[in-house]
Amino acid sequence: MDVVEKLSLDLFTEARKFVSLGRLNQKMIDFIIERKPDLKNILSPEKDIIFWEDRISHTERHRDDFMSDLEYELCFENIPNIIHQPDYISVHPKDNSISFIKDFSSHVSVAVRISGGGKMSFRTMYPIMDAQLENYMDKGLAWRYESEVN
Repeated sequence: MDVVEKLSLDLFTEARKFVSLGRLNQKMIDFIIERKPDLKNILSPEKDIIFWEDRISHTERHRDDFMSDLEYELCFENIPNIIHQPDYISVHPKDNSISFIKDFSSHVSVAVRISGGGKMSFRTMYPIMDAQLENYMDKGLAWRYESEVN
């Protein structure tokens, strides 16, 4: 499976319908499990986060939510980096998804769905407002995360 550090539309072909955005490291998994113990037997550093080509059109629907096309394109290209070096991590209380939030000119959320057997797949990307992030944090659904920078 091809693991990518940057996303681009030209990665996808007739023969390649998905790529790996990498795997969660144990430090990040421990951080999440400490706050959401019910994910203990689900998250694994052995599971790739899959980006399926069909998610591009869904993500494109949020293009106008960004401050500019340039910001959208920068964030899209950097989805792997947003996942692996987020400023915040949020766990949705009902739909088995984790959001990795990075500060650009606004907060950008990359949602990853966790399905049966701990399979993880990219869901969508969109900007969120300060008030929305603060609300998640006040409710104990999002936390500041200190990434290790290589």
